[in-house]
Amino acid sequence: MASSVKSVDFETLGLRCPICLDVFTSPRNLPCLHTYCQHCLHKYIVENVTTEKAAATFICPECRKETYPPLPDIPVDTWAEHYPYNTVLLSVLPPEKRKVDKTCDSCMNEGGSVTAENYCGVCKEALCSTCAKVHRKNKATRNHAVVNIQDVIADLELAVSLSVSITCPKHVGKEYEFYCNTHNSMCCSECVDQVHKGCREVIQVKGATSKVRKEKETIAVIDRLKELKSQLDQFRNENQEEFNKMKAEVNNIPDEIEVVRKKVNTLLDNVKSRITMEKNALLKEESIACHVKNQQCESISSAITNSFHVLEAVFAHGSPRHFLTTLHKIEEHLVHYESAVKEKYSEVRHVDAKLSLDHSLLSLIKSNDTNIAKIDIVEKKHSLAPSVFPPTKVKTVNPTTIRHDGPDDETKTVKERTLPEKSLHFKPLKDCKPEVIAQCNADYPDGRYPRYSAIIRLPDDKVLLVDCNISTCRLYDASFQHLADYKMTSCPLGVCVVEGSEVAVTLPHQKMIQFLTVDSSIHPGRVINTSQGCDGISALSKDQLVVSCIRNDSLYWCILKMDGLETFCVEVCPSSWRSQLSVNNRRTHIYVSYYNPGAVYAYSVNGTCIFKYKHKTLDGACGVGVDREDNLYVVGQMSNNIHQVSPDGTPLQVFSTGIPKHPSAICFFSSGDEFLLTEESDGKLAHKFRLK
Repeated sequence: MASSVKSVDFETLGLRCPICLDVFTSPRNLPCLHTYCQHCLHKYIVENVTTEKAAATFICPECRKETYPPLPDIPVDTWAEHYPYNTVLLSVLPPEKRKVDKTCDSCMNEGGSVTAENYCGVCKEALCSTCAKVHRKNKATRNHAVVNIQDVIADLELAVSLSVSITCPKHVGKEYEFYCNTHNSMCCSECVDQVHKGCREVIQVKGATSKVRKEKETIAVIDRLKELKSQLDQFRNENQEEFNKMKAEVNNIPDEIEVVRKKVNTLLDNVKSRITMEKNALLKEESIACHVKNQQCESISSAITNSFHVLEAVFAHGSPRHFLTTLHKIEEHLVHYESAVKEKYSEVRHVDAKLSLDHSLLSLIKSNDTNIAKIDIVEKKHSLAPSVFPPTKVKTVNPTTIRHDGPDDETKTVKERTLPEKSLHFKPLKDCKPEVIAQCNADYPDGRYPRYSAIIRLPDDKVLLVDCNISTCRLYDASFQHLADYKMTSCPLGVCVVEGSEVAVTLPHQKMIQFLTVDSSIHPGRVINTSQGCDGISALSKDQLVVSCIRNDSLYWCILKMDGLETFCVEVCPSSWRSQLSVNNRRTHIYVSYYNPGAVYAYSVNGTCIFKYKHKTLDGACGVGVDREDNLYVVGQMSNNIHQVSPDGTPLQVFSTGIPKHPSAICFFSSGDEFLLTEESDGKLAHKFRLK
């Protein structure tokens, strides 16, 4: 068996660190079960954690799950060495890659971090040189076998034992030597005498392991691992092909912009040609009209001049009778002249000529909006191929009774046991149903009745409830234990996490947004004033908020800077009902609920309406939330249900079973498949659901 295992091509097993892409060295496990080289993990943590406080966290490079330090109050640069080893990987890695850099257990118990150089086989502890000297001098431990730790690490089984306790916690100094199949637990000899004496399914650990270590079984497991790796390689190749395809399409987008530019230029050239023709025709028409009017004025002017000369001549040379007769005639003509001049003056037009643009084009130019075009990524879920593996079968020892006079008298037989198959399928959330897994009794000791209009989960899994009836923000820990209350200056309605421990709460009656800092208590921060009373609120970035509000009997959503300045506003629909809103995980879509009769609107951040979701079974649309797959959840307060909607607006499911009466606010946990839900009928309760 040993020769077969040593000949395994470890490169083909996919034993590569996702960070350095090399075969694992000293593999360490995160709580999410993803594994990295210790030095890679150390470098990643140091680069991504900006503070050395124990409350700091980092994101797993693979699943993006928030990860907490392995121990409280330890420096950031020691986190990696305190995460547990991946003993499964250690068991198959080549010896030169195991490099178990163990920290001294005694020093670590005192909060120190010193590299171990020795190992006590009796205490099963790694020791630094100082602690090893003390160990050899101590009367109780001077006879213990203390050896160089590198000699221990050379033995694979002992190397694994460095990270897995094999001593019985109930009986000091006793090692686990037996396994009870009846109770599915490891036990020492004293446990067998005291607890498992009547169990028929107690077996020796060494006897059990010797039976399952069959070469053909090892090769079979390796073959299956290779088969799984082959399937993963296929997925990786498809993923690379999809990326190359997307890359080509994305690289082609600037060329498409040029095509659009040419089309726009052609359109503008055609508009210019048409306007030029209209200009020439207009000028010709107006020129003729002006010329005619000028000729008419010249004719009237000539008649007036002639009358003036005649009257002047008669006055100078004519007889009195002739003068009076001529004067009388000219006075008659003068009335006509005045009427003609007045008429012509009334025909004078004051004309301004200017280019009139279409309203939409004019708005586009004034806005200087570069978001008139964007890159849309249409994702299609990949269907995982069915598992290529049959149910895993292992050999295990048939239960026998142990004789207490020694393990050599034990009779051992072997039988086959089928373990449950672990499917490779990941169930989409659109195929899951919600189940209640916890309840939060969020009532007041003095009997006051709350009404929770909004709820959020903080990065450390604390929960903040917004009570619009008592005007209070209430803080609970992850297990729903009450921590603190904070009395607001008026009725709060919406709440969101801004960044880290900072949250923002809307106070619509005061036209304000109150910022709070939340740790184990709630502390007031800055306040910004808004032009309108805001209802729902979400963070688009650390510099921008998006809010919903009622303005002139219409529902709007607006983007605000952190000083309250409104930079963008979109009218949704006529409404006087308060609303809630949420954003998707990538902060590219905004969802606004419309209470009566019941709908939700989806917008891009540039104001384009993507879809309107309305359903006959949705009444009183209230809270909105988004799961890890960007599916939308709309709470129907009057219809007593939750609607699950795809990112493109397609109805997926309607949840009514187990949903409390008159549900209100909803928020998802970081896992993306668990959510909290408040209710109106019993305002003191909040429910935690998991999608299964």
